[in-house]
Amino acid sequence: MSAEKHVDWFEERVRSAQAAFDRDTFKSLIDRMVSIPSPTGEEKQLATFLAEFMSSHGLKGEVQDISDSQANALGRLASKIKDGPSLLIYGGIDTHIGYGEDENRWIAVPYPQILQPQAVWNGDEISGLCAENPKGYAACAVMAAVSIAKAGIELRGDITVGLGAGGMPALSRPGWSNHFIGHGLGALFMLQRGVRPDYCIFCKPRWSVSWEEVGICIFKIIVKGGISYVGTRHAVADYPNPIPKLPRVIDALEAWFKTYTKRHARGTIVPQGGLASINSGSSYAPITSTGRVELLVDLRPPPELSPAQVQRELQECLNKIRRDHPDIDTELELVLAMPGAATPKENWIVQSMIRAWEAIEQRPHQDPQNFSGYTDASAIRKWGIPTARLGVPPRARPSDPQDTMPMNRFHVDDAQRLVNVIIRSAIDTCMRPFEETCQ
Repeated sequence: MSAEKHVDWFEERVRSAQAAFDRDTFKSLIDRMVSIPSPTGEEKQLATFLAEFMSSHGLKGEVQDISDSQANALGRLASKIKDGPSLLIYGGIDTHIGYGEDENRWIAVPYPQILQPQAVWNGDEISGLCAENPKGYAACAVMAAVSIAKAGIELRGDITVGLGAGGMPALSRPGWSNHFIGHGLGALFMLQRGVRPDYCIFCKPRWSVSWEEVGICIFKIIVKGGISYVGTRHAVADYPNPIPKLPRVIDALEAWFKTYTKRHARGTIVPQGGLASINSGSSYAPITSTGRVELLVDLRPPPELSPAQVQRELQECLNKIRRDHPDIDTELELVLAMPGAATPKENWIVQSMIRAWEAIEQRPHQDPQNFSGYTDASAIRKWGIPTARLGVPPRARPSDPQDTMPMNRFHVDDAQRLVNVIIRSAIDTCMRPFEETCQ
C-alpha cells in the first residue's frame, strides 16, 4: 500500500470510530458510574456493572475479583490477526472519600451534594463525587474501545480496557482485615493476572500528554513527650506535653517542603510535600495529655529519587529541628512508599498520543509543566509498560466553595475530545505490525 493510500485508509477508520461515539450512551454510562458508590476497597459493585456494560457494547467484559469487596473490570477487543502490539486503555474507578458519616464530618458539615455519589446533570455537564476524576476518565476509556468495536475496525493487535480498583493513595481503615487496598493495587493485580500489554494509554488529568510522574511516600513523624495532668502542671518541674511543641515542628516542616520542591524540580516534575493529618491522644480521657503526637507527611519523589533517599532528606530536616530546639524529640517512620517512574518521551505510545492530540487540536503540543500528582501510572511504568497519560481540557467554571478539588464535574464535550484522541492513537498503534512501533 502506498503512503498516500495508507494515510487515507487510516483517516477513514479514525473518522469511522470517532463518529461511532454516542453521546447518549456515554451519558447513561457515566450517570450510573457516578451513582454507584465505590470508595477504595469497595469497588466490586461498580466493576460488575462496568463488565456487564462492556459485554453489551461489543467488548468481552470480565470482573476480575481481588477480594470479597474489591474488583477490577476488564473489557477485551481481540484482534483476529494478532501480529500487532497489544494496548491497555486504563482508567481508575475508586473514589478517595465516601466511606460514610463518620469520615464525612472531617470533610464538611453540612456535607455538600457535589461530594455525594449521586449524579446531577446541568445540560451536558454531570456533577457528583469523582465525576471527572477518575470515573469520567474510566468512562472515556470504555467509550473509546466501544466506538472502535462499533465501527468494526480490523486491528492487528488486541485492545484491553482496564478499569482498576485501588488507584487512590488510600490506606486500610481501622478494623479492616484487608490491609492492601490502594496505591495501584488494581493495576498491579491486573498486570499479574492476564493483562500484560505492550503499551498503555492512561486516562487522568491534564490536557497535555505526559510520560513521567512523581511517586508518593507517606511518613509518620512522632513528636515525643510524656503523659501529664493539668491539675499538677504548676507543681512539676518539667511539663512534658508534646502538643505545645507542634507549632515549631510544623513551621520548620512547611519551610523545608519549599526547599525540597526547589531542590528536585526539573522539566515536567515539580515534586511537593505537605502535612496530611495530626493524630494524638484520646477523646475520652481529656484530663491527661497525650504522650505523643503523630503527624502524617506526604512527600512526592521524582522518578530519579528513591524512597530511601527521600527518607534521608526528611530525617536531616528533623535532625536540624532537634539542633535548633533541643527540647523537641522526634521519631520518623516510613508508612508507605511508591516510587515515581518515567517512559522515554521518544517511545512509540507517547509520540502516537502527541500526534493524535495535535491532530485534534490543530496546533503543536505543549509539554506539561508543574506535575506533582501521583497515580498508578507510575506502578504500570515501573512494571515495564510504556505509558502515556492524558486528561481533558480545562473548563472555566464559577468558583464553588463546596467544590475545592476540581474532579467532580465533567462535560460531555470534553469527554468526546479525549475519546477522539484515544481512538486515533489506539488505531495508529494497533493497526500496525508490532515491529513498526519499535523503530
